[in-house]
Amino acid sequence: MEEIIAKKYAQALIQCFNREDLERVSKLFSQASQAFCVENFRDIIRSPYVGKTKKKELLLSLFDDDKQLDAFLDLLIENNRVDIIPFVDSVLERYLRALENSYKAVLCAPKNLDSSTIANVAKSLSAKLGVQLHIEQSATKVDGIRLVVQDLGIEVSFLKKRFFDDLKAYILRSI
Repeated sequence: MEEIIAKKYAQALIQCFNREDLERVSKLFSQASQAFCVENFRDIIRSPYVGKTKKKELLLSLFDDDKQLDAFLDLLIENNRVDIIPFVDSVLERYLRALENSYKAVLCAPKNLDSSTIANVAKSLSAKLGVQLHIEQSATKVDGIRLVVQDLGIEVSFLKKRFFDDLKAYILRSI
């Protein structure tokens, strides 16, 4: 639900700013969204005992007192939607990456792979897809390897269980 709302607010920002200013605004949102990782900050922002003016001052300090974002922050505070700032950040980041034809991929494997292997995977998939890929690793308990490029809707996986299931099915069909 928050992501849907954040997309609408991000679209408003995208329409209001040119690309250069949007990159600057995206960096500010990235800095501000890091503050949401701190529990005390979230408690202050969500507290009904802290006034809207104090919340605005706190948020403006995170946004380096940017006058262009002043009205936007007022709107978020007025509608009690300050919690969507990290979601707006991710939408802006994805939009800017899409403009550059660059996407983020997540590689899930049972153990971390070395950087040369990741670079080879990124290079070969970038060439096949015609885009620039930035791969992040994620250690999981899955018995195999899975690569997901969510913005493009692509998922490539090599799972041990699936391999054995396919092998069994092939043997049974050939009998």
